[in-house]
Amino acid sequence: MTRVGPLLLLAACSEYDIARPAPEVTLTATTPLGLCGAMEAPSVPVEPQLDCSVPLQEGTFTPEIEWQVQGHNGYGPPVVGQLDDDNNDGLIDTNDTPDIAYVSNNGEGVVFVNGKTGAVMGIVPANYDGVEGLAIGDLEGDGAPELIVAEDANTIVAITPRGEFLWRTDIDTAGLFDFLYPAIADMDGDGIAEVTAGRSILDADGRILGQGTLGVGAVPNQGGSYVEGAVSIPVDLDGDGLLELVTGNAAYNIDGSIKYSNGLPDGCPAVADFDGDGEPEVFAVSGNTVFAMESDLTPTGFSATFANTNYIGPPAADDLDGDGLPEVVVVGSGEMRAYDFWGDMKWAVPVQDTSGAAGPILFDFEQDGYPEIVYADEEFVRVYNGLDGSVKLVSDQHSSATGFETPIVADVDADGEVEILVLHGSGNKGLSSFGDADHTWPPGRQTWNQHAYSITNVNDDLTIPSAVTPNWDVYNNFRSGNANLPPDNWRELNLEVLEICIDGCPAELAILVRVSNEGTEAADGVTVVVEAGVEGVVAEVEIPGPIEAGMSSEGVTIRFDPRNLGDIEPVVRLGSGALGSCDPDDDVVAIEGC
Repeated sequence: MTRVGPLLLLAACSEYDIARPAPEVTLTATTPLGLCGAMEAPSVPVEPQLDCSVPLQEGTFTPEIEWQVQGHNGYGPPVVGQLDDDNNDGLIDTNDTPDIAYVSNNGEGVVFVNGKTGAVMGIVPANYDGVEGLAIGDLEGDGAPELIVAEDANTIVAITPRGEFLWRTDIDTAGLFDFLYPAIADMDGDGIAEVTAGRSILDADGRILGQGTLGVGAVPNQGGSYVEGAVSIPVDLDGDGLLELVTGNAAYNIDGSIKYSNGLPDGCPAVADFDGDGEPEVFAVSGNTVFAMESDLTPTGFSATFANTNYIGPPAADDLDGDGLPEVVVVGSGEMRAYDFWGDMKWAVPVQDTSGAAGPILFDFEQDGYPEIVYADEEFVRVYNGLDGSVKLVSDQHSSATGFETPIVADVDADGEVEILVLHGSGNKGLSSFGDADHTWPPGRQTWNQHAYSITNVNDDLTIPSAVTPNWDVYNNFRSGNANLPPDNWRELNLEVLEICIDGCPAELAILVRVSNEGTEAADGVTVVVEAGVEGVVAEVEIPGPIEAGMSSEGVTIRFDPRNLGDIEPVVRLGSGALGSCDPDDDVVAIEGC
């Protein structure tokens, strides 16, 4: 058995060319070869990374339009992710340019836009009615993402980014009039994702696995004459590792059977741990009313109504005031409000939206621990201070009759700073990207894959997690790209490669890793990934958690056949659980000498 230090990797036999010996180390005749034995390392204390601390501050907020698509209107939200291999390296990954996709409301089909330049790269013509939504994700984990499009209020279609038709399925949406938004999730944890829409669950080939009998996650209008805006949420409510499909009045198992119900009217939900009890709660909007429920959908008794509105748009949630608990943000036709779980209204501000159907999203652009709220009504793109609702931006570069759309926030041009994307339902502009003129906005994901978005529901490469770490247990927000913490709190994980062992023919490669938590709060659900070659991820291991603040994990060994590296020098990187880490350079270790 041969063991070498970090950054040195040896070829242990010559029957196949998997690696070339590092010049500093050579095998000798006395080196015994056999399987790698136990590799261990204790948990050790670590110093906090004080440079990561960001106190309460008045950061700069100077948005400017970086590019606009002329024409090609849509409601949205758009979706963002790497959909094709731009650099021709055989991989679809973060080295490729992010792609933006949305359904045009001009009868064109699906519009694809280059995130860096705003150029329209192509349109997949289709007879979509233009007011429904879409989701993107790699359903089968084969490195090729799919687009799931609501063709109309009762039909789901799957296509490839090149426009190749995969399947079409009719579903029952209980009289939904318009605005159906699909989602993608691995509900049973088998490594193959399901598609959800309304109260229906489909497999990766479009076959119906289950169809519920109650709500579809939609919003009946105040008079009950129309039901629109179906955005049901796949989420694990009871902590059993399996996801339920959550609406305003029911939670369905994967076979469509009812797990929870409450006898209320249907509604459009948002899920987070609003009261800090370690379990998720649900806020939902229905007609002109917002109401709260426990994890089993039992109503808490809180509800509030909006005057003079047909609808309240899809809700969003994040910690607006730095108290460690999220608030919910809801918008009607003339007012935006923020509530805590117990029904205390934090603030209210005026908006202008006759329908009341458009919704907000959240992100901490200034990295001060207080997320901003991004919202587009009929006339303006508005950004509000989450702490008190004060206005930080009003842009007249917008026009829309509004449906149940929202803006999104992602690093769409891969420049290390997030942008705001807003679709325009009318006028001569179709899509606008807002960036920061002072270049102070933080890094963010290059992914926002569906209307029912939370950070942990999709991986950076658009694969769908099979063992989903609940978003409410890590980031505790919803329809938010915000991975920051309140002032003087931070996340910082540091990956160490402690030892490397390669033995035997056929060979086994073992890499001993340890993750240090130099932040201020425990980290859970952390994975470490070995990545190389055309297959991308070669091996992955979950670090037993939680990793307490000021401590490292114990050493964990990743074992795999090195022939899977494909003659490519691997990297070892942090996987899930690392988003928001203040120094991303500590998240990747290159293994040289292969």
